[in-house]
Amino acid sequence: MSWTDHSIFWILIVCGIATCSMLVQAIAPRFAVRFIFGEDIASASGLLMARSWGAMVFVSGLLLIAAAYHPEFRLPVLLNAIAGKIGFTLLVFASGRRYLARPAFAMALADLVMVALFICCLTAR
Repeated sequence: MSWTDHSIFWILIVCGIATCSMLVQAIAPRFAVRFIFGEDIASASGLLMARSWGAMVFVSGLLLIAAAYHPEFRLPVLLNAIAGKIGFTLLVFASGRRYLARPAFAMALADLVMVALFICCLTAR
């Protein structure tokens, strides 16, 4: 058995909790966007999009936690998380230096680490 077989439960729990932290964006979108990206939300539709994104990322974190307890959920949940995290990372990196000194860059790096862990978990099966 590989180290991921022994650690998958905790990998999913820790990554799920970290991902669930985006609930703050669903609850306080102006604060979260200002903190993460250093920008303000100017319109009602921008607030709606920020809240929606925060809620969707939060649910993705809940699914990671659920997958820790239900191995039969792991494949689709991990594939969903990988797709979402790679998408966010690519968007942040495509912005050039704009977010280099912002928490968004650190979040993108953390998402890359999670993606690597998830791929290790999937390929160790």
